[in-house]
Amino acid sequence: MLRALVVALVAANVVFFAFTVGAFDGLFPLRSTGEREPERLANQVHPQTIRLLPTPVFASAPPEVPSCWETPTFSAAEAPAVEAILASALPAGSWSDTRGERTVGARVEVTHTYRVAAADGALAARLTLLRLDPSGRGFGPCAKPR
Repeated sequence: MLRALVVALVAANVVFFAFTVGAFDGLFPLRSTGEREPERLANQVHPQTIRLLPTPVFASAPPEVPSCWETPTFSAAEAPAVEAILASALPAGSWSDTRGERTVGARVEVTHTYRVAAADGALAARLTLLRLDPSGRGFGPCAKPR
């Protein structure tokens, strides 16, 4: 029994070695080189005629600054302090407050999200630097326009 197992293992090793050196490449769809296709380089038609085109001019243009900016949600307790910072740092009427309510059990949680719908380049630069609470939360580009 043990001899038959040893003979079967030796035969399997011989067959595997023959496969890895490419002895069966023409007989089976599997090839010893794997899924690579190096013959594609040889099959190219006039590879010397390929030329690289320059990148378009608009690729070097500055990235577009989003015109809509919003904050993460703030709790009702944080809202007065955030609104005081917004009133002192931003032009009047440039920001709006979206109030949200959510019922959790028997209580109602109120949240506030602040949005600047139309920010030019200078205002957008100020919004990126503005921090509204000690943890550093501030404005970011709007996830989706309203």
